[in-house]
Amino acid sequence: MQKKLTYILGFIAAVIAFSVYLMTLAPTVWFIDSGELSAVASTLGIAHPTGYPLFTIIGHVFTLLPISSSEVYNLNVMSAFFCSLGVMMFFIFLKFLLSRHESITAIEKQRKQIPQKSQKNSTVQKDLTTKEKSAALPDLIAYGIAGFAALVLAFSKTYWNSANSVEVYPLHVFFLISLMFVFLKATIGAKPNADESNFVSANRYYLIFAFLLGLSFTNHLTTILLAPACLTLFFYSNLYNKKRLYRLLVYMAVCFMIGFSVYLYLPIRANMDPTFIWGNPYNFERFFWHITGKQFSVWIFSAKGSIPAFLILMGTTVGLSVWGLVKQRTISKNLHFIFFILICVLGYLLISGSNPIVLQQFKKFSASLFTEFGTALVLLAIPGVFYLSKFNLRLYYFTLLAFFGCLFYAINYDINDIYSYFLLSYIIIAVWISFGGLFIYEQLTEMLKSSSQKTAFAIIIILISLVTLSTNYEVNDESKNHYVEEFTMNIFTNAEPNSIIISSQWDFWVSASWYFHFVKNIRPDIVVIDKELLRRSWYFKFLENNYPEVYNNARPEIERFLPELYKFEHNIPYNQQSIMKLFEEMMTAFVKNNPNRRSYTTWEIEQNKNEPFAQEYTRFPDGLLFRLVHKSEVSNNVITDLKTFDFRFTPVGPKDYYHETLMLSYSLMLTASANYLLSIGKNDEAKKYIELALLAMPNYPQALELKRKYNL
Repeated sequence: MQKKLTYILGFIAAVIAFSVYLMTLAPTVWFIDSGELSAVASTLGIAHPTGYPLFTIIGHVFTLLPISSSEVYNLNVMSAFFCSLGVMMFFIFLKFLLSRHESITAIEKQRKQIPQKSQKNSTVQKDLTTKEKSAALPDLIAYGIAGFAALVLAFSKTYWNSANSVEVYPLHVFFLISLMFVFLKATIGAKPNADESNFVSANRYYLIFAFLLGLSFTNHLTTILLAPACLTLFFYSNLYNKKRLYRLLVYMAVCFMIGFSVYLYLPIRANMDPTFIWGNPYNFERFFWHITGKQFSVWIFSAKGSIPAFLILMGTTVGLSVWGLVKQRTISKNLHFIFFILICVLGYLLISGSNPIVLQQFKKFSASLFTEFGTALVLLAIPGVFYLSKFNLRLYYFTLLAFFGCLFYAINYDINDIYSYFLLSYIIIAVWISFGGLFIYEQLTEMLKSSSQKTAFAIIIILISLVTLSTNYEVNDESKNHYVEEFTMNIFTNAEPNSIIISSQWDFWVSASWYFHFVKNIRPDIVVIDKELLRRSWYFKFLENNYPEVYNNARPEIERFLPELYKFEHNIPYNQQSIMKLFEEMMTAFVKNNPNRRSYTTWEIEQNKNEPFAQEYTRFPDGLLFRLVHKSEVSNNVITDLKTFDFRFTPVGPKDYYHETLMLSYSLMLTASANYLLSIGKNDEAKKYIELALLAMPNYPQALELKRKYNL
C-alpha cells in the first residue's frame, strides 16, 4: 500500500509539473537545434552527433500522435512529458533515499544476529523496535520533503527550460534520475543475504540498470558522467566476492549491449538514404566518428592544461571518496563533510587559475545557482550535504562523485549553451536540498510531536517550492516565443524565388529552415547552404541529394576540394593555404555557376574577412540579407530592382545571448539597408527600415544616427 501511495503522489507531482509546462510551452521552433531535431524526428533521419537514435524513434511516434497539426509542437509536448516523468521518478527516488538511514541498516543487521528463540519475548527485541521507530522518518514527513524537492527541481530554471521545447535533454534527465534510482536500489536497497541460487532474480536491479544504461547512451553520451559515482560504489559494494562480481559483469555487459543496440539505427538508416543524413554513418569509421562526437571534440578540453586539472580534481574526489568509504569505521564522522569542503576549495583554486574558457564556464555555473532554484533555496543544499554525510555515507559519496564529475567535465566544454550540461549537478543539488529540508525537520523534532504538527510541516515545506515556481515563471514562459519562426519566415520573404542563401546562422534560422523547408514544404525553391557545414564531407551528400542542380553546377570545384577535406578529417597533413584556396573557389562556384539563381549571404558571413569568396561580386544590403550582384551588372553602385519588405516580428528586450543576437540581426541589417536606400534617395523606404531597426533595439546607435542625420 505504501509503495502504491508513493507512485500515486509521484504521479501527482508529475501532473502539477506537466500542467505548468504546458502553460509555458513554446508553440513552435526554438533556437539552436530545435528545427533540425524536429525535421529529423519527423522524417526518421539522422541528427547531429551523437545521433540520438532513441530520441529520434520516440520523437517520430510523438509526431504521429493527434496532439496538433504541428510536428514541432508535438515534440515540444514530448519534452514536457519526459521532464514531468523525470519529476515523478525523482519523487520516488527521494522517497527511497530518505528511508536509507544507516542506523536502521545497522539495526537490521543486529536483528539478524539475534537467535530466533530469544527474539520472541526478549527485552532486546523490544529495545530494537524502539530504536527502529525513533530512527525511522515518518512517512508523512518523507512524502512532504520528497514533494518539496521534486517540485523545486521541476521548476528550477534549466530543468524547466528543457521542458519547453524539443531537445534531447528531457529524455536524458529522465534516464539520469531513473539510472540513479535503480543503481542505488541495487547497491543500497538490496537485501544483504539475498538468495543467489536464482542469480538473475537476485541481481535484477543491476541488470535493469545495465539495460537502461545502454538505452540512455543511445540518447545522450553524457550519461557517462555517472561513471565516477556508479563505478566507485559498484566495486566498493561487490569486491567482497570476486567470482560473483565477474559473473555479474558478464550479465550486465549483455544487458547493456541489448540497450545500446538501438545505435544500429544509424548505419541501417544511413544506407536507406534519408533526407537528413548528418555524418552519413554508413560504415564503421563514420559510425564511430558520429557516436563519439568527433566533430565537436575540438571544443571539449580545448583549453591548455584543462586535462591535467580535470584529472587532478577527479582523482582527488574519487580518492577521498574511496578512502572515506573504506575507513568509515576508524575516522571521525566530521571528516567526511570536510572532504566535501576540501574538494570545493581545491576545485576553486585550480579553476580560478586556469584557462579563461574554463573559468568562464565555471562562473556561468556558480552565477546560475541563486536563480536556478529560486532565491536562497539553494542554501539548503549546504546543511543537506552536511546531514547526508551523517545519514548514509554511500549515498553521500555517490552524490559527491556525481556532482563533481558533471561539474568538472562540463566547465571544460567551450560552447555557449552550456547550462544543459550542468543538469546532473543541478539534480544532485536538488537531492541535497531535500536533505536540507530533512535537517530542518530534525532540528524541529521536539516541536513536531503530534500528527497535525507534522502535517503542517509537510504542507509548509511543499508550499515553499512555490518560491522556485514564482521566481522562474517569467523567464521560462516561452508560450509567446515565435522569434525563430518569425525570423526564418522573414528571411524566406526576403529571398527571391529559386535563390541561394549562404549563411552560418544555424542557431537562429538555418536549423529551423530544415523543418519549415522539408517538413512543412515552405519555400522549397530556396537553396540554403550552411557555410560551416561545408567543412564536413557528409554535408555534400546532403546537398547533392536535396539540391542536385546547384551541386552539379559546382561539381568540379567540389571534387577538387573533397580530397583536401579528406586529409583534414583524417588528420593527414595538408596545405592550409591550398585548402583555403579550394574552399574559396568552391564557395565562389555556388554563386558564379548558378547565374539563374539570385545569391544572398547573411551579415556574419560578410564580417569574416579571412575567407573571402565571389570577390567579383558587390554586396548590397537588401532587407535582412546581402545580395550578391556581379560588378558588370552594377552601374554607379545602384541596383534598380531593390524592394522593401514589411517584416513582421516580435521585439524582445535583453534576455540572453540568443534573443539579443536575433534582435541585433534585425537592427544591423535593417540599418545597413536603410543606409543604402538613403544613398540612392529612397528616404521613405529607409525611414520604414529605421523604425523597424529601432523596434528591435531602441538604442541601436547606427539607426539613431541615421534618423538624426536625415531628420527622419
